[in-house]
Amino acid sequence: MMGVRMSLRSTVYFAGWGGDSLGWEEVPGIELRLAANHNPVCVEVHTLNFPDAEHLPPGDVEAIDLATLPYTELFWASPACPAWTDAKGRKRYFDKSNQYTLLSDDELGTVIEDPAEARSRGLVEQIPRYLRAMAGRGTPVLAGVMENVIQCRRWDQWDRWLRAIESIGPGYETRVIALNSMHAVPRRCLPAPQSRDRLYVAYWLKSLGRRPDWDKWLRPKAWCPTCDRVVDAVQSWKQPGIDMGRYGARHGQYVYRCPAKSCRFQIVEPFTVPAAAAIDWSLDPGEKIGERARPLAAATMERIRIGLAKFAGESFLTPAGGTWRADPTALSAPMPARTTRESDGLVVPPLIVQTSKRADLTARSTGQPLPTQTTRRELAVAIPPFITSLRGGGSRKTARHVGEPLGTFSARGFHHGLVQPPGSTAVVEQLAGTREQLLVPYYRTGLARPLTEPMGTLTTRDRHGLLGIDPDRILAECTFRMLEPDEIRAGMAFPPTYIPIGDKRTQAAGYGNAVTPPVPEVIGCALVEAITGEPIERTAA
Repeated sequence: MMGVRMSLRSTVYFAGWGGDSLGWEEVPGIELRLAANHNPVCVEVHTLNFPDAEHLPPGDVEAIDLATLPYTELFWASPACPAWTDAKGRKRYFDKSNQYTLLSDDELGTVIEDPAEARSRGLVEQIPRYLRAMAGRGTPVLAGVMENVIQCRRWDQWDRWLRAIESIGPGYETRVIALNSMHAVPRRCLPAPQSRDRLYVAYWLKSLGRRPDWDKWLRPKAWCPTCDRVVDAVQSWKQPGIDMGRYGARHGQYVYRCPAKSCRFQIVEPFTVPAAAAIDWSLDPGEKIGERARPLAAATMERIRIGLAKFAGESFLTPAGGTWRADPTALSAPMPARTTRESDGLVVPPLIVQTSKRADLTARSTGQPLPTQTTRRELAVAIPPFITSLRGGGSRKTARHVGEPLGTFSARGFHHGLVQPPGSTAVVEQLAGTREQLLVPYYRTGLARPLTEPMGTLTTRDRHGLLGIDPDRILAECTFRMLEPDEIRAGMAFPPTYIPIGDKRTQAAGYGNAVTPPVPEVIGCALVEAITGEPIERTAA
């Protein structure tokens, strides 16, 4: 960095568990001045971890007279997301209001929604209200960000809301950003071993005369096999005119491509941190499934079976509850997005490995026949894990390898289970080819996934279990445990020094509702460069 001279004060509204503040403070020049949240537990946690910032008393943030707040140059807001998301399995009506304006209440019937949810969605209006209040005092906010779930983009008032921000005071430019946390490449924050699709709206004063260098901060590194080199991947939408959605070549709305014409802009996979990075391999692998006093739910058992079938010879994560995830996840991929519940379990089936010097390098699943047995003791059993999500919906048939990122953590807690055999060894062994564990989500439709993939989205509840299997490959001999709060913390890319409070459920809810710190860091760096005109080096010294 060439030296950012300007100190930029920041207000963080709906500060939650502090993930946005963690990332924001890693940006050179940003100083956290004020934080607000309705939840007293979140305010206490935020105060413990950011003692130098002023904290408003917990309460109804919508009732605050915004004109009385101190001025800060930057404004980050993460309004409540549950009223927008479809992860709860409820129908959405906020994107259909025009269809129903001519219908009576009787004709609407079940279309009439919970007024509390409508009020919760109205919290996004706090952003333009704050900007108007500051502009009315002659001190316009220089830049800011609104974060939410991607479904927020479907709001039928979206265009009106965005134009309102752009027209305030001297005028703002805006950028709608779709970014998965596993693709945010931070300077100083920990990277997120979790697949977590989120919407971000960045805005900055037109009068600055500069625009953020989004290519510098939002393009992840990826390997292009055709060009045979690492490239800065370019986000590519599948349908013209679409600017928000999930990442994924199969089910997503956008992919990443190589920027070179010579390979015809080949689709590439950005580098990610695997779910295995968040798992504490020193912990007890858990009870054998067949010896549990309280049997696992039939749906969770089915997810484990699906995960074992999909990742025979590999470990993976499997969903174990909820309403939205369906596939197992390899441990070599990021976790599914974390929600507020524990929703993934870790499953660990074994591999047969030949140890003879003359043997080939191929390891075999225990579901395959043994190689020819000689008179020497040359076969070994290697047992790595996978994660299964405990959610329903699309996660019902999903498991992840521990080498993949975790699925999304949410605010409803423990949705990831770790399936693992007795005597499992360190993660180095799993990533070296003995990948046999699963994270099992507790969502209703979730699937197990290997630990080499990212976790599913972490919620605020414990929804993931860890599954493992003994060499005899009998399902009842698999071990299963839920991910611990420290593992959820790591899946959310919070540092180990972060101070939480409360029981496991409280911590899972706090982390699952949070923003992953790498994203506010990279977006903040882009905005600070535009404000100050001083470049920030892409990698920290």
